[in-house]
Amino acid sequence: MRPTPLAALVAVLLAACGSSSGVVRSPSGPAASSSMDDRARTSELATAEDEAIGWMAVADPRLAARANATGPHDVLERVGMDAVLAEDTAAVIRGSSLDLFAFRARAHALDEAAKVVAAFKAPLPEVAPVGSALARPRLERELLERLIAEERARVDDEAKLGDASGDLVRGLVSMWTPPARPQDVQDRDVWMQQHLLAVRDSLRDPARRPGAADLEVALHPLERLLAPLQYPRATAALAQVLIAIESDMRAVPKVMDAERVSRAVKVHLGLDVDLATLRARLERLEAKLRELAEKALKEAGPDARPGIEGNARELLLVERPCPAVADTRVRAMAPPPERATVCGVVRALTEEGGPAALVAVHDDVLLSLAAVMPSPPARTGLLSHPDDDVVETLLRMARERPVVVLGAALAAELLYAEDGAEARLATWRALGEAPLDVVARELRVAGR
Repeated sequence: MRPTPLAALVAVLLAACGSSSGVVRSPSGPAASSSMDDRARTSELATAEDEAIGWMAVADPRLAARANATGPHDVLERVGMDAVLAEDTAAVIRGSSLDLFAFRARAHALDEAAKVVAAFKAPLPEVAPVGSALARPRLERELLERLIAEERARVDDEAKLGDASGDLVRGLVSMWTPPARPQDVQDRDVWMQQHLLAVRDSLRDPARRPGAADLEVALHPLERLLAPLQYPRATAALAQVLIAIESDMRAVPKVMDAERVSRAVKVHLGLDVDLATLRARLERLEAKLRELAEKALKEAGPDARPGIEGNARELLLVERPCPAVADTRVRAMAPPPERATVCGVVRALTEEGGPAALVAVHDDVLLSLAAVMPSPPARTGLLSHPDDDVVETLLRMARERPVVVLGAALAAELLYAEDGAEARLATWRALGEAPLDVVARELRVAGR
């Protein structure tokens, strides 16, 4: 008797169950193998990234703070041994990082970090398997390489001292901790004196004035920390730096040298800009943002306007970390100083939102024009109506730290040059901290 179709089906199922012996087999074949390989390579990248960040944390205490990392003991020993072999007497370790003025050793540590990343050549997936340490391995490696290159360029720039000393002084202030012992006060007095005298000597270089320098402003917080009775040597050296600044009678250019600004924008923001055409771009953006902000103010009503303007004043060129993101080390780091206002714009628009954020972003763009034009923009155009002394401070910031201020304006351009700013902002928030060229690419990929 021939089996019926139903009986045949039952027989096949029983045979299959019998052959499996009651064991459910895992998926196999090329797809499963590829997923396992992707997970393994992603894990290997995470390990290499940890090692590279360890070198970077030793190279610069500011990087250690941005990455929330501590220089590993074995890396500190390597750095110390390499410094001895290289006869680099400036390679002094303070805490778990190199002294900021140990330029040669800082560069060496960053080069070692670059070697760690360069040695990892395995192909990586764009998106890692669920549960991996890094969500987007390919992007993570790219940004890690970019981070090291950016910080390597910073070392080369800061080693020249001169008008690059402002960032070094801000770094000294940001790393300042109360001395634990009387001997610590004496030691700090001596090494601060040495650093400040090196800055003083560098100010004698005729090439140091390509534009207005912010060193004098950066020294003010340090001056408040250096109590004369505790730090007599450092206080005297600081006075000599201030005298050197004031005694230089050469005319200071009203804006930074265009070539220098363009190079810095490329290094720290990732964008190619032509300062000859940037002014027109920013003016068009300012007009568009003014229209959007004034519309939002009108819709809010006259009674709400004073409060909105007050909130907007608190957001002008504000420097903040970007919104936190998971499954990444690099995109979750605090931004470098050049992109802190970029994150400030993103945070203001995502967290404050509404008319106040729009007003602040408009005013940021208007203020940024002071970085690219000899005559500052009319302060009457500022919709938040800040006090005159605040305006002077922000305009000076635009002249002396143009990349910081242009970062905020170029971030606003990415968001508002076309319609659909809200969707682009959501994509950016999910991305985290990154150079602006990477942000622009991500926004295009997302179809926004």
